Amino acid sequence: MERKSKIQGKDGQTSLARTSVPPFAWLDDVDRWFDTFRRSFEERLGGGPLARWSDSELRVREPLVDQIDKGSEFVVRAELPGVAKEDIDLTVTSDGIEIRAETNRSREEKEKNYQYRERTYQALHRVLSFPEEVKGDLAAATLKDGVLEVRVPKKEPTPEPKPVKVPVE
Repeated sequence: MERKSKIQGKDGQTSLARTSVPPFAWLDDVDRWFDTFRRSFEERLGGGPLARWSDSELRVREPLVDQIDKGSEFVVRAELPGVAKEDIDLTVTSDGIEIRAETNRSREEKEKNYQYRERTYQALHRVLSFPEEVKGDLAAATLKDGVLEVRVPKKEPTPEPKPVKVPVE
């Protein structure tokens, strides 16, 4: 693909020159359009990027989660680093699970010649649906080394799915 550009020479005259453009250069323009649209949208609804990080509205992130079908139960493992079990709010219903955690810690040291103060805040939230109905009232949860494991028995057990080896040609 070629593009014509105006080039001004040393003598002050303008001439047209052909320049080579990579075949997908127009995608850069599309990216810029979407970035501009997103920024405009955020400023109208959310107050812009700096407002999102104000103290009044702290960010909530989704923890990494594994959902495993064991046949008779579902096992959900969520990574909650630095979260104590007292800070976890776990809700299990017949069709899903909701995990919330919030930590707010501070540490302060005062010595004769210095003062050290550190504050951290972390909020996590994740909602998952189960593909089959479960017995939410029989769910059990443990927290070990920053990993929350929730075992939820199924209402009607099914055979554990077995992986099938498929040859690649």
